[in-house]
Amino acid sequence: MAAAFFCGKAITKCANAATVRVGISTGKATLQLWSESKLLITDSQQPTRKMVIAPRRKVLFTKDATPQQITARGTVLRGQVSITVDNHRYAAWQVANVRPLNWREYIRVSSNGESAQWSRPYRGTFEITPQTYSFEPAKHQNPLRVVNVVNMEDYLKGVVPWEMKPTAPLEALKAQAICARSESLSKIKNGRHGKDGFDLCDYDHCQGYPGTENEKARSTLAVEQTAGYVLMHNSEIADAVYGTNSGGITADSTDVWRGGPVPYLRNVLDFVAGSPMAKVIKPGMTEADWKVYCSTNLPSFAQPTAEDIRELAERRAKSPRVAQMYRPGDLPDFYRWSRTITQAEALRAFGPKMQPHVNSISAWRVMLRAPSGHIKKLQIIGQWIENDTVKSTSSFIIEGDGAIRSMLSGRLGSIVSLPSSTFVVLPQYDANKRPTAFVLKGAGWGHGVGMCQDGAMAHARDGWTARQILNWYYRDVKIVKRG
Repeated sequence: MAAAFFCGKAITKCANAATVRVGISTGKATLQLWSESKLLITDSQQPTRKMVIAPRRKVLFTKDATPQQITARGTVLRGQVSITVDNHRYAAWQVANVRPLNWREYIRVSSNGESAQWSRPYRGTFEITPQTYSFEPAKHQNPLRVVNVVNMEDYLKGVVPWEMKPTAPLEALKAQAICARSESLSKIKNGRHGKDGFDLCDYDHCQGYPGTENEKARSTLAVEQTAGYVLMHNSEIADAVYGTNSGGITADSTDVWRGGPVPYLRNVLDFVAGSPMAKVIKPGMTEADWKVYCSTNLPSFAQPTAEDIRELAERRAKSPRVAQMYRPGDLPDFYRWSRTITQAEALRAFGPKMQPHVNSISAWRVMLRAPSGHIKKLQIIGQWIENDTVKSTSSFIIEGDGAIRSMLSGRLGSIVSLPSSTFVVLPQYDANKRPTAFVLKGAGWGHGVGMCQDGAMAHARDGWTARQILNWYYRDVKIVKRG
């Protein structure tokens, strides 16, 4: 059994695998559950409460403005959650636990106003209680907290094909599965969402998890063939973070996050020695050197293939959202990308942060850049100009990967933020040498720390095993089977 990960034979799912509590992202509409199976609903705070719902019924959950109290069979019940089935309302639930009586059936969940019958299916059980999660603004939250309690290996079957293309080579998917398992367990141990009532959330703050919606045979096989395997560093499970595309150089943890160095999360030059990329990358690079790096489609293991480029062109032609996300000239997974920020856009984003006030952004100045190319400190300089005369100048500094990537919108996200903090700024000027726009030329997508997923796929196509891939991207780690 222990050799299954290396020999490529499928192994039996561990019957005693740990469960994970995943906080499910919700909208503001009424929460609905639906299943092909009968549903058993109990209340963990009121053991006498129990109800069985017939199959294929819409089950609605709402939060009452104030706690309700009812008496049932001589027992006083109190709670703020109400359940409605076939227009019958059952009030005074505290923590509703929902499970299918047929364990092979899924529970579907909706909170966006659409029928749960056609929504995402999930394995495991659900816990529903008044919302306590404070990570997102209240306007984005449902009044109820929804937690999917699911076997860790089943959870990973949803994560892996969401985080990496399920058509990727099997060894890359196996590396992804080990990373995802390791990162999950590390974050749980470190209390990532300990105060929120669950272990992990279902989006990029932890890992993307859409239930069973994206599961594919190949990615499921990768999870099964690596069941229980994790990355270890000095007897601790490694927080094996990963990113979509490094641009050709992965980042040290200190390049993008605060805190001390993490020994296993170090820079990796992900290209062939003696290649054109190797001739550009050197110690003590200047901004002119980084301009060449960020502006040129240099070969590396993260570089997209010709097929990737053709596929992106087809997607851009068919989808307005993809066309908005990838601008003309952007390479797949933002291996190289470009953004033009007009003077008006720059002033709108940065002007309110300047004292005294300014009416023109005059410069973006890189104050500190990491060896991986990620900008750590960026100075924005503005001026108040009257009659072509500079009356005053002010500036402020943006510091940190997340703040820099979200500096134009205030939010992180594929469409609203910059793909990475690895970029150079090329001002455009008018006849009076006043900047009219700023062209950003960049490399990579995401924080860039740990395994580069595009690089992992390229290494797998070259015949590397999952073990080789992981030992390339993470320093001084061991691959160990737990349990």
